[in-house]
Amino acid sequence: MKELTVKTRNGITRTRYRPTWAEVDLKALEHNYIKVKRLAGKDVQMMAVVKANAYGHGTVEVSKVLEGMGVNYLGVATTDEAVRLRDHGIKTPILVLGSVLPEEVRIAKDRDITLTLCNHDILKEIKALAKSEEDRGIRVKVHIKVDTGMGRIGVWHEDALHFVKEVSNEKSITLEGIYTHFSSAGRDEFFTAYQMESFERLLAAIEKSWIKIPLRHAANSIATVDYKRAHLNLARPGLIIYGMYPKYTFPKLIKLKPVLSLKTRVVFLKDIPPGRSISYGRTFISQRHTKIATLPIGYADGYHRGLSNKAEVLIHGQYASIVGKITMDQTMIDVGHIRGVKIGDEVVLIGKQGHHEIRIEKLARLAGTIAYDFICAISNRVPRIYK
Repeated sequence: MKELTVKTRNGITRTRYRPTWAEVDLKALEHNYIKVKRLAGKDVQMMAVVKANAYGHGTVEVSKVLEGMGVNYLGVATTDEAVRLRDHGIKTPILVLGSVLPEEVRIAKDRDITLTLCNHDILKEIKALAKSEEDRGIRVKVHIKVDTGMGRIGVWHEDALHFVKEVSNEKSITLEGIYTHFSSAGRDEFFTAYQMESFERLLAAIEKSWIKIPLRHAANSIATVDYKRAHLNLARPGLIIYGMYPKYTFPKLIKLKPVLSLKTRVVFLKDIPPGRSISYGRTFISQRHTKIATLPIGYADGYHRGLSNKAEVLIHGQYASIVGKITMDQTMIDVGHIRGVKIGDEVVLIGKQGHHEIRIEKLARLAGTIAYDFICAISNRVPRIYK
């Protein structure tokens, strides 16, 4: 790997030498967006979810590509994430999908950020801001969040019509959207249908009340692919934009390309006789003469400790097993069966090498977690290289 020159926040250019990095394929991102957009249909707008540093891929870099492709909306989790996009010149509408505190309303108004609205505290703050001398006549854009069974944020669907009427009558608010979120779209068809029916009944009641809300959305990645009823007029894909499949059946329905690869290099080699233990807890004892390679990556980089003694990596186009516990900064692999391994050789932990591929979805299963958790955990000390 060549030296990586990066600019810090204060504008200072410096070089990073650590031989562990992630490659982000922006062409694959474009491919996935086109596939998802085509699947949703021309009448369905797109809100790409770029929260959590775009699931570890780089919020700013990913958002710039999506903006260039005409995405209708970007979804983030916090006001800080939205402000960062504005600071980097992103003009696309941005929705904060999380609930915010009253003190965040002013910055949202100033930076043209759309807020999720689901309680009277924020409603009161918007009203108070509109009455102030400085901000008289303002209009804050909001999407009302309706809880149909997630049990997280949102106004309960049974109480939502009254809340919608109250918000629609407030002159300082532009009621641009209304949405809900599925709790079990990938595994509980009955409850997902119940959530959708509850939301549809509310939408029908809103229409009967002659209240016009332009954007209506419910579909996450799973529902975008295989639950057309939830498309409404705006879909909110996240994981599938980055080329990962939240259900094992999805490769038959949509062909995606993984956007992120994780790579490192061998930094140490050691000959191991039988009976020697490797790493903390002595969970691996060698049964034969072999060779162990040490990799400069560990759970502090987001390479999950649950992969210890389970996962494989690719080196010289062949699989090599992880042996012993993955430590904070280092991981050991058995390369005794691979000829010619030397210090500096490239190792692929996620991605392709030769004829083989290691996918995030498989690693997540081995670690006892989900792809979302695995990909978001890749830490900022792993530099991203954009292709």
